[in-house]
Formats: sequence, C-alpha cells, structure tokens
Amino acid sequence: MTGLLRRLASRPRERPHQAQDCELCAEPLPATHRHLLELPARELRCACRACQVLFDHAAAGGGHYRLVPERRRRLSGLSLDEETWAGLRTPVRTVFVIHDSGTGLPTQYYPSPAGAVQAPVDQPAWERLRRDNPVLQQLEPDVEALLADRDRGAWIVPVDDCYALVGAIRTRWRGLTGGQDVREHINRFFTDLSDRSTA
Repeated sequence: MTGLLRRLASRPRERPHQAQDCELCAEPLPATHRHLLELPARELRCACRACQVLFDHAAAGGGHYRLVPERRRRLSGLSLDEETWAGLRTPVRTVFVIHDSGTGLPTQYYPSPAGAVQAPVDQPAWERLRRDNPVLQQLEPDVEALLADRDRGAWIVPVDDCYALVGAIRTRWRGLTGGQDVREHINRFFTDLSDRSTA
C-alpha cells in the first residue's frame, strides 16, 4: 500500500487538459470518474461507466478488482479525545485508517511531505473505538477509510480521497512548515469534503 500511495501522490488526481482512457477497456473517460482497486497489486485503476457496473459487487472478477465507493459520511458523534488519539498511537493530527482484507487488520497512514507514512494501529484501542462507534464496523475493506483530523473531525471516505489529500500535501509542501499554499489547500479539501458528505 505504501508504494501505491507514493505513486498516486506523485501524479495529479485529474488531468483536465489531457485525455484519459479506462485502464481496463481503453474507453475514453471524462475528467471526473471513479476508480477500481486492483487488489493483488493494490493499485487504483481509472474506470469507465461500463467497467464500474461490471465490478460493482464484491464477487465480480473473482475479487481481483473492487469498485471504490462514493460514500462520504461525516461522523459528528465520533469522539477523538486525547485518550483515544493516544491509544491509536497516531503521531500527527491527520490520519486515515484502512481495513486490509489481506491481513485482516487495520492499517493507518498519515500524510507527510514525503508522501503517506504507514504506522501500526494499537489493536485494543481500535477495537474499543469500533465498539463505541458501530458505524466503523461498516467500513468496506480496502476501499473505504476512516479519515480523522484532530481539528476538523472524522469521516468515512473513499480511499481515493485520502490519496488526493496525500498527493496535494506532497506536491505543495514548501520549507519546514509547508507554507501558506498547502495550508489553504488542506482547508479547501476539508471544506469541500464537508459539503459533499452526509451527516
């Protein structure tokens, strides 16, 4: 997953002035489109509408591809107090957690100027968080994430949203503190995410 994040973070999410094709059937794509996660390689593939429909259930393709969902849900009731944050062993203020179907375990990543950094999740702390917030038990493995920010709150999001945030921070970071441009972009990212999310 770390290699996937690094590759995705180094390229723009959309290329409005450059033609894109479906990476499964070569059909031309609009600038805004959905993705499939290729599980063996753990890489995102741009997908046309027909391929989205084809792989829109877990058994399609023998589990080789998973359609990245579009659900964005603001978790206004999720508690991220100091004790919870410390228990997860998250060293920064923004993190996303993905349930890896290959290992059966959660894995957390946080954005940095070098890309996404993988860190272990304290399993008992994660299980307590899931018990206290049953909505987390509905996370789709591999393709959805818990995105949490100490200052802004928590969401369930498609994994490509997380990759977009990682890529923006990596490409816009300047100097030791990041600079005004990256801070403004992060603020816009979370504002846009809140606008597109259900409560």
